[in-house]
Amino acid sequence: CGGTRRDERRGARDGAPSAFGGDGVDETLIKAHVVGGAERRGQSRQLPEESWRQSYADGEVVEPPYSLTALAELYEINSTHKACVDAKTTNIVGLGYRFVAVGDGPREPARRRLERLFGSCNPEMTFTEIMRMVWTDVETVGNGYVEVTRDGAGQIDGFYHVPATTVRVKTDRSGFVQIRDGHKREFRNLGREVGADAETGEAPNEIVHLRKYTPQSTYYGVPDVLPAVSAVAGDRAAAEYNVSFFEHNAVPRMAVIVEGGQMSKELLRQIRRFMESEIKGQAHRTLVLEVPGETKLRLERLTDAEQDDAGFLDFRKANRDEILMVHRVPPGKITIVENANLANSRDQDKTFREQVVRPEQRRVEFQLNRMIREQMGIADWEFRFREMDLSEELQQAEIARIYAEIGVWSAEEIRAMQGLQPRAVATAEDA
Repeated sequence: CGGTRRDERRGARDGAPSAFGGDGVDETLIKAHVVGGAERRGQSRQLPEESWRQSYADGEVVEPPYSLTALAELYEINSTHKACVDAKTTNIVGLGYRFVAVGDGPREPARRRLERLFGSCNPEMTFTEIMRMVWTDVETVGNGYVEVTRDGAGQIDGFYHVPATTVRVKTDRSGFVQIRDGHKREFRNLGREVGADAETGEAPNEIVHLRKYTPQSTYYGVPDVLPAVSAVAGDRAAAEYNVSFFEHNAVPRMAVIVEGGQMSKELLRQIRRFMESEIKGQAHRTLVLEVPGETKLRLERLTDAEQDDAGFLDFRKANRDEILMVHRVPPGKITIVENANLANSRDQDKTFREQVVRPEQRRVEFQLNRMIREQMGIADWEFRFREMDLSEELQQAEIARIYAEIGVWSAEEIRAMQGLQPRAVATAEDA
């Protein structure tokens, strides 16, 4: 039952005879039929969808190298791609953060100021939640945007996620533009002084732009999955084929063969109605055929159908492996346990952290720490993402103990590495 109504209509348009009879068909020739088929808190100034054609034409903003909407859709139509994006997002920005002392004599008030900012940066979500949304954008469309707000005194007091599909980079690199429902909102680069926004009469909010590098554009990034788009499309096509297969109650394609006579239009209608509607979703239904005279009729399964269905298993596995490869995510991170053992899983996890997670964390930390230094004037504390599990913490504690015993590290240096304040300060506060 591999045909469809679309095939039937196409045949009629092209002038080909319909398998179900009709005008211009010599029914005496029909032998077989295929059937079926602070005082004032800063506020986010984002606008609630987009229309970019005029902005591209005017040269106001630069058009991305690929459709951002199409790239975003891939996240929702392929399970492997979504699992890889979620795994990378969780391990890169989703495990929390801490502040690490740098230099001599870090000031405790500065640390408390940072903790207040990052702990209450958004009235609806935590900083970690914001970064998860931003990094999901980075992994799906290649670009992520963090909106930075300031209070009435000009001090940074909040962070917001800006959906990447709604933002474009200005041609002169002076900032960013967001368009939704015909309304336009401008943003400036972090720390850049510009005039008041024509629509609001206030200085535009600032944006931190995170992106995946591509040689094709100096304005935008592209996601890791891009080279595997064909694998995503192929996997979707195979999945839709299988869904169609099971919608027909897992009955493979069949041929209705007539011998010693010809099939009437009424019989054709009965078979067609049964195959296309009665059998769907209703198991164990029986079709009774009345055939006059010496005419013989039989339903014969096409053997190639089984081979094609089995071939899709290897095809979909190859697509899955290609998507994993471009993301550089080990199978165990998305709960694939084929041929997995403890030794190679540990090696894969270590490679994933060293070659994928930590480099990306350092890039984001660089941007945030530059903001902390230049915009907040804090140079003795740095932002760090958390990245290690308990087993690694134990290993690091053992290494720290050995180095402390041989005089390489002091206790205060070890405390600073863990983001802890000096012992004297901690003791005084406890007292």
